[in-house]
Amino acid sequence: MNTPQKNIVTNAVAQEVASGTTALERKPTKFSLIWVVPLIALMLTGLLIWNSTFNNGPVIHITLPSAEGIEEGKTLIKTRSVTVGVVNDVVLSPDYRNIVLTVQMDKNTEDLLRADTRFWVVKPRIESAGISGLDTLLSGSYIQLSMGTSDAYASDFVALDEPPIRQNNEEGLMISLYANDSRKLSNGDIVSFRGFNVGAITETRLDIANQQIHYRAFIREPYDKLVNLNTKFWISSGFEFDITTSGASLRTESIDNLVVGGITFDNFIDNSEIKGSVPDNTTFRLFTRRDDARVSALEGSLLYVVMLEDSIHNIRPGSIVVYRGVKVGEVVKAPWFEDGSQVFSSKALPVLIAIDSNKVNKEEISSILDGYLKTSSLCARVGSANLVLNNNQIDLTVDPNNKCIASRDIFKIKGTKTVNGMLTYNSYNVIPLIPMQSLSAQLDAFMAKMNEFDVAGLSTELQNSLRAFSAAMNSFTSSNNAVERTQVISKLADAFENFNNSVKGYGPETELYKTLHQNLKNIEQILQDLSPAISEVGQSPKSIIFGSQEDPIPRSPKGK
Repeated sequence: MNTPQKNIVTNAVAQEVASGTTALERKPTKFSLIWVVPLIALMLTGLLIWNSTFNNGPVIHITLPSAEGIEEGKTLIKTRSVTVGVVNDVVLSPDYRNIVLTVQMDKNTEDLLRADTRFWVVKPRIESAGISGLDTLLSGSYIQLSMGTSDAYASDFVALDEPPIRQNNEEGLMISLYANDSRKLSNGDIVSFRGFNVGAITETRLDIANQQIHYRAFIREPYDKLVNLNTKFWISSGFEFDITTSGASLRTESIDNLVVGGITFDNFIDNSEIKGSVPDNTTFRLFTRRDDARVSALEGSLLYVVMLEDSIHNIRPGSIVVYRGVKVGEVVKAPWFEDGSQVFSSKALPVLIAIDSNKVNKEEISSILDGYLKTSSLCARVGSANLVLNNNQIDLTVDPNNKCIASRDIFKIKGTKTVNGMLTYNSYNVIPLIPMQSLSAQLDAFMAKMNEFDVAGLSTELQNSLRAFSAAMNSFTSSNNAVERTQVISKLADAFENFNNSVKGYGPETELYKTLHQNLKNIEQILQDLSPAISEVGQSPKSIIFGSQEDPIPRSPKGK
């Protein structure tokens, strides 16, 4: 192209450009897909920054002894079955002895993270109190959170080895217990009241200095109102079997106690005058058996003292007190010495007894018994349930015609004095004792009374009358003459009259008959009481010394 022409074209293009038009048609520019990935990454980054900054809660650290069942990004933090966080990282502690979890909490969970907030791993557990955590077999282990009550907040926590008994600020009463028994209970063992599960043991430790086992137990609301200063606690194994001089006893409790054991408590006496519950951390003694706890509770009831002069016999704590054949109390302590050495120097053995009473009738019963004591008509003696199990109960009697007065030696015992005309020992009124005769002395007296009867004379008289009657009957049988039979009948009438005269002095209305009848009844009662023992001695003579080994086995007759 020539230069002039080139210039013409160039000028034309310049004019078109200046005028905003062009004679050349341009193609539209296309958007490259290579920019999509960076844009998406930029958006996700912004979303994550926004989410971590504005939509997440705080980050905390939990120390565990092991990471068993814990997975990064999967193990959840829960409270009341609601998820409030997730484990993001699992690493070893700097000393390599523990595991440190980094947990991302959800938004608005800051108030849960108190200084006393507790964490523990929920997983399947088989314990004495039962099986727990079975739901984690499918869903996997998770970490449970129980919010504390402290005003301070924290971000570092140490997880518990075992689930706590008291969770989510449950209301109730914490008590302390101490026991001298060698049996050990475990955390989680139940606390029951008359068969109802009302709490659990939360802590167990050994006091090495005092060689005692100490427990802490939690009693849930509203059952905490059942506990007062006179409440008694004992170790429950589900059943108690006891053999004493009073016989054998078997006591069973709820199926929970039978399977896992635990602690049981009760209020054995009327405590209606005690208002309100005891404060937290009140300490109670933990008894070994229910009977021991009951005897201790009786110390707050109506108490009297009986002075045994020669021996304690078979009297022990729990032995019954009887009045007119009715059980009216129990023995609390036997013997009752503040100083054990007094058993060697004291002229008598004081026995503390409790009379059954409650808030309503306590004052009335006390007034009646004290009135008998002032007139010296109330007496006590060592009694027996029967002839075999003897000297194992206290019998009270009231006889205005026979005065009961304590011996002079009783007044010399340390702790005794006279108050309002009544003898007291350590501030409790003393019931005088009627000395007990030995069994041999009682049998001698009985035999002496038996010897007073003219048994021989009675027999001779009756025999003569019967002989005359028999002779008359024989004559009547052998006689064929009517006149002779008439004479025989006359003799029979005389014989019957003589016989009636012979037995008239021993009729049911005579004193001799009544006395003989009563003594025969006494002999019958003695034989009935001795019958089991005689039968056993006959089958096994050595049992009188070594006791019964087993029940006899009945054998079939020969040839069958």
